Amino acid sequence: MKNTLLLLFAGALAGCSSSQAAESAKPDVGEPPTSLSSAADRGVQPGGDEHFTGDTTVAMLFIPNGPRTFSGAEVTFQPGARTAWHSHPAGQTLVVTGGNGWVQIEGGPRHEVSDGDVVWTPPGVRHWHGAKPDAAMTHTALQGTVADKVVDWGDKVSDSEYLGKD
Repeated sequence: MKNTLLLLFAGALAGCSSSQAAESAKPDVGEPPTSLSSAADRGVQPGGDEHFTGDTTVAMLFIPNGPRTFSGAEVTFQPGARTAWHSHPAGQTLVVTGGNGWVQIEGGPRHEVSDGDVVWTPPGVRHWHGAKPDAAMTHTALQGTVADKVVDWGDKVSDSEYLGKD
């Protein structure tokens, strides 16, 4: 205990967080500190007609694994493709990594997004996102898990909702 406290104190003096210092105090148990998941091993799946309109692909990057309580996926939308209305019990962060698209929170205006934009949707807020009619869009989606649930799907976004004609 005394050694751990000294390491925490030394870590604080060195500019480390207490968790970083405590981590260095743990004995080596012979397990690698990280894991590697190759893109070839994960593969890519179609988005599916139940929750998407148009041509979409989903590449799961990672899933919750115990201490990590969130998942990540790379989603590519071909021109005109989009999600159905949905919400996430722990919210969702989108990092647009290519192309141009739209996001809309239910009852709010549609917003254009492009490469480099980051979108946060709070827990339980219904929304949709997808590519514009004339451009593809790819984003990384990060969302937490609450009671083993990541997403609550709703109805598909109609063409008039998508195009902003309602």
